[in-house]
Order: sequence, then C-alpha cells, then structure tokens
Amino acid sequence: MRYFKFAVVLVFSIFLFMNCAGTKKGGEESAATQEEQQQKELDDIEALLGISTEGGQESQATNENGEKLKLLETNEVTPQQGYNSASQAAAQQEIAAEKEKEKLKKEIQRLKKQLKEKDRKIAELNALLDQQAAELEQVKQKPTGSTAGYTGSLGTVSGEEYKMRYEEGRAAFENRQYRDAIQIFESLLASNSMHPLADNAQYWIGECHYALRQYDAAIMDFEKVLTFPNSNKRADAQFKLGLCYLRKGQREKALEEFNRLREEYPNSPYNARAQALMSKL
Repeated sequence: MRYFKFAVVLVFSIFLFMNCAGTKKGGEESAATQEEQQQKELDDIEALLGISTEGGQESQATNENGEKLKLLETNEVTPQQGYNSASQAAAQQEIAAEKEKEKLKKEIQRLKKQLKEKDRKIAELNALLDQQAAELEQVKQKPTGSTAGYTGSLGTVSGEEYKMRYEEGRAAFENRQYRDAIQIFESLLASNSMHPLADNAQYWIGECHYALRQYDAAIMDFEKVLTFPNSNKRADAQFKLGLCYLRKGQREKALEEFNRLREEYPNSPYNARAQALMSKL
C-alpha cells in the first residue's frame, strides 16, 4: 500500500513538473511562487493519502507502544488469577484425600466382613467339637461289644444299619441324586457323629454340595472333615477346599489351600493334580 501511494505521488509530481516546464514564466519571484504552490499541492496529496512522514512515524510509534502495552497486559498475572489457581489446587487435593479416605473405608469393611465370617466358622467348628466330645463321653459310658449300638439324637442305630445306610447314600451320590444322598448322610451324622464312617459321611455331604455348585456350603462341609481326628478323608477334603475356592474365582485362596495340602499331606496322590492346577494360576 505504501508503494502504491508513493507511485501516485511520483506520477503527480512528474505531471506538475512537465506543466511547469511547458509554462515559461520569468523571474525568481514567479519560480518561488510556483515552487510553493507545488509544495502545497504535494502536502495536500500526502495528507489526503495519509502518508505524512511525521504523522507516519508518530502512528508507527503509537502502534508499537500500544502493541507492547497489550503484550504486557496479556502476560501479566493478576492477584485474582493467582488466588484462583491456588484455590483450584487446594480443591483437587481435597477431592483426592476424600477418594483415598473412601477407599480405606471400603477396605476396612471388607476385612471386617472376612473376620466376621472366620468367627462364624470357628464358632461352628467349636460347636461340632463340643457335640463330638459329648457323644464320645456317652460312648464311653455304654457297654462295648459287637451288638452294641451307637446312640445319637435320633436314637440307637446299630453298626450294621449305619453301614447299610451309608452305602445307600453312596449309591444315591453315584446316581447323581445329590439331595437324597445329603439327607441320608446327615441323618447318619445326627444319629451318631462318632461312628467310624461319620467322617466319610461328612465328606460325601461336601461332595454333594460341590456337585450342586454350592461351593460355600461345600467349603464348610470339607472344613468339618478336617475336625475329625485320624480321618482317612483329610487329604481329600483339603484338596477339595482348593477346588472350591478355584471355582469361586478366589485364586489366592485356592493357592493357599493347595500349598497346605503339599505341606501337611506330602504323600497324598492329590499333590500332582494340585501342582498342575497351581502352575496354571
């Protein structure tokens, strides 16, 4: 744009110069007058086009100062902005603290629930031990012999009848009549939990619940098997505990039960299967 203005002024000056050259007036006064007239016309043209030298410099200086001032105003951080930033940071810290507090609360609730469940199981096992101790005391007070029966809450059951009912429960289990088998085994335990087959009856109750995918009930059943001293089903029940937790998706608990099997029953044939399952967890 500036070059365009300059070109207009140049063309206009040449035009004036040619007019002046064509007009032959003598005298220094006439030349001076003509020069002043030309200068006035040039000033008018520059003023009209807005390219005055002094004005242009002043305008440029004004623009530069204005731009610098605007830049300073843009980069300047006001006290209010600083206060807002500090408030936002404090608010974010408070939110993070609340989230951490809520997370800790949930963890405490989870641990309390686990502790409550453990206390319940301990109470059940203690009750079972008390019942077994009471029935053992009754057995000691009864005369021994091949014809002696076993006394329980359902009355006297002979040894032969106990064994026969036990085989009925096993047959029901093999035929996948799991609920019928549970009723038979539970009736045997109710009649006498000190019979040599009582621990086996308890174990097969756990197997029935496992087959029915009632894993929580099966866990309680297999834990009860472990309360029978010198039971031939302890290693079996320990292995099944690991399987129950594995079915529930509790891998860490399953590993814990399988490791206990290896430590407490190193000669158990279930150790190979337990090791194969642990390698996949």
